Amino acid sequence: MRFKTKHTNLLGVKYLYIFLYIFLLFVTPTTELLPQTNGNSNVSLAGFRASRINSSYPDNVFPDENYWVYVGQGMSRKFTNSSPSSIWLVSIYEGNGNTRVSFPYNSKNILSSDSDLNEEYLKRFDNEGIKIFLQVEPGSANVDTLINVVLKRYGSHSSVVGFGIDVEWLDADNFNEGKKVTDAEAQRWESLVKSFNPNYQLFLKHYSPEWMPPTYRGNIIFIDDGQQFTSMDQMKYYFKIWSKNFPNNKVSYQIGYPSDETWWKELPDPAKNIGNVLIDAIPNLYGLYWVDFSITKIFPMNVTWINNLNAPVKDYKLMQNYPNPFNPTTTIQYSVPQNSFIRIVIYDLLGKALKVLVNEEKATGNYTVTFNAKDLSSGIYFYRLQAGKFVDTKKMILLR
Repeated sequence: MRFKTKHTNLLGVKYLYIFLYIFLLFVTPTTELLPQTNGNSNVSLAGFRASRINSSYPDNVFPDENYWVYVGQGMSRKFTNSSPSSIWLVSIYEGNGNTRVSFPYNSKNILSSDSDLNEEYLKRFDNEGIKIFLQVEPGSANVDTLINVVLKRYGSHSSVVGFGIDVEWLDADNFNEGKKVTDAEAQRWESLVKSFNPNYQLFLKHYSPEWMPPTYRGNIIFIDDGQQFTSMDQMKYYFKIWSKNFPNNKVSYQIGYPSDETWWKELPDPAKNIGNVLIDAIPNLYGLYWVDFSITKIFPMNVTWINNLNAPVKDYKLMQNYPNPFNPTTTIQYSVPQNSFIRIVIYDLLGKALKVLVNEEKATGNYTVTFNAKDLSSGIYFYRLQAGKFVDTKKMILLR
């Protein structure tokens, strides 16, 4: 049993702001609950999927380079020794056999954009060391043509590390859930990709192993984009099945679909918590990518924070949570100027510790953590960061 991937439209969310003021002498806590695991990593790449499906983003506006750098670095910092990466869509299937590329080019079943929508982003990713897989949704367009056109145009970028094909949209007008890939096609496509750079990698993506080449494996990365799971345990179960079909190859996963939000929104740090479960369960795990359809729920578009992302981290900082007031999740951002053991704890008005959000060693950098207050009632709460002698506390409002 597998689950179908769809282009997903996200609805805007309204926040009701009621401003309260309470002056309180903070009480030192005595009880702390829910310690956090260390989450050491054997996942090489961690990052995001990005597409020009603009309904995924606030005000239907595709985010700028700063935001995607912020997300890539934020995801990779959740997993020790992982590099920031992206599945960057350069064509989207539009029906009637046609795919629209995000740059000027016309050919059979390939629709053009008026301008190049990728170049400035790739230049920034070059400078930031973000590893980019350029992905297409081919429709009835010739895949060899797409590989040639895309890699000739963008192959000079140091950030580009490979090319990907979403098989669900391969000749989708004529084949339900896409055309199954043959051994000959997979081998030819991989050879063509590597003809541009022998270090490039090809990925093939679907939610069912039946759509992958029957026997040819080469060095292909196989990506599962299944969704509509009822729990994290069910996700792990099906993702393990995927990995066992390709035991000698690298496998990666797209996570964070809105259809799964009913359970992942309850996790303290959804990306990290899901990632740690998969790391423990899947020995050939290579990459984890949070999808664009819900990315701003995990990495809110806080303009001040994003614009300061690359500034040197000189001091410990604890930012005001965003959004605030919130219901039931909010994001807390903080800066670490040197390798330190970081502890962030949530308290109630009486100073009782309710939840430990962070309890581990952190390297220099900017970080985010998500707090889910699903089990708490409306009211005022505090969160405190402690790093050695540095302590800072801020107030937040949960509004049901």
